[in-house]
Amino acid sequence: MCYNFPMPMRIPFNRPVADLIEKRFSCRSFDGQGLESEVLEALEKFPAGLELPFQNRLRFGIIDKEKVRAENLFSAGSYGMIKGVRFYLGALVKKNAPRPWEDIGFALEAAVLYATALELGSCWIGGVFDRRRFSRALGMGEDEQLPAVVAVGRPADRRSLRDRLVRWSARGSLRKSPAELFFESDWATPQADDKSPPWAPVLNCVRLAPSASNKQPWRVIHKDGAFHFFLSRDKAYGALMPFADLQRIDMGIAMCHFQLAATEQGLAGQWAAAEPQIPNTPGNFEYVASYLTKQ
Repeated sequence: MCYNFPMPMRIPFNRPVADLIEKRFSCRSFDGQGLESEVLEALEKFPAGLELPFQNRLRFGIIDKEKVRAENLFSAGSYGMIKGVRFYLGALVKKNAPRPWEDIGFALEAAVLYATALELGSCWIGGVFDRRRFSRALGMGEDEQLPAVVAVGRPADRRSLRDRLVRWSARGSLRKSPAELFFESDWATPQADDKSPPWAPVLNCVRLAPSASNKQPWRVIHKDGAFHFFLSRDKAYGALMPFADLQRIDMGIAMCHFQLAATEQGLAGQWAAAEPQIPNTPGNFEYVASYLTKQ
């Protein structure tokens, strides 16, 4: 079965997407100051205008820690890992939505890049946060869920010691080699750069995408004029995070990087459900979506 999604739109960032992806980092040390109301409004409205691969209708909101704490809804601190953050961007989605995790990842990562263009820092939080209080602050309905939030604000002049230790332990600046992530026609053939122009820069944007615990679970195979996205599932990791499928959120982040980079470079295509039949697909690989190209 194959069905088409809307043609991806170009997002008018103030600098190239690849530059924003290179500049973005997981900021865990913020200056503790507020943000202008127009900046907060722009951050909240930006992802609401996106065309998402699976067409879910998401609801976005800014959580002001100081305001919520005054209402006795917010526990002290920032989960021990993030210092000085005041604002969080959250996304709510219906519980019965189709592939909600991927659309959450796509939308919030686009907002992360938008924040980067505004010279703001950001950090994904998907595993450990007070979902009950955050959900209450956003007015979450019984049929909604809150998979993840993004801390956002201006970076501190100097990273805290804990920030540096967390980044070092997670090897946050390291990425798998292209040969481990991208394949041509079958899983035994890594995709060579000289065989994929002009797509090589787009795939590099995917390679640089952030992911939970830096596991980089996406695998992309180019076959029959399409790029097919698979999730290399780490079942042990999933068992540790029962409230959200973080690895599927990671897939949405990777898809966001792919689409934004491809669209900016004028490489036409669209998302579709077009699972390929590929022999010897590993048992832990889960098909997600395909990007049908027009090149």
